[in-house]
Amino acid sequence: MRLTEYKRIRTVIAVIIGVCIAYGVIQNSVLIAVMAVTLGMIGLHVTRRRLTEVAHDERTILIRSKAASATLAIITVVMAIIGLSLVFVSGHGMGNYEQAGYLLAYQANLILGLNALLSYYYKKQLGG
Repeated sequence: MRLTEYKRIRTVIAVIIGVCIAYGVIQNSVLIAVMAVTLGMIGLHVTRRRLTEVAHDERTILIRSKAASATLAIITVVMAIIGLSLVFVSGHGMGNYEQAGYLLAYQANLILGLNALLSYYYKKQLGG
């Protein structure tokens, strides 16, 4: 199967999953949504295995790696800033957002810690 064909099939499967999830929400049935996602994942996996062209090379891997690193850095900083802002705003009596602020700040710290741990692990694994 060619790459353009694969992309077309992948898009159709994603649309079908979305429609089935919407139908499951309308029918108030989690089972329909779970089955749609599960069958969609199986369909994507089978379609991916039939792909004969090279879908990834070193350039696409590098681009995705840099995009993921930048996204992680930006989102973590934004989460920490919003979290601390919510805590400070709550301290001045402008709403009760203290718990949400602490939650965002803790999540930012957890993400930073996990990133540091995984960076250390991959440096050891890949000889860095």
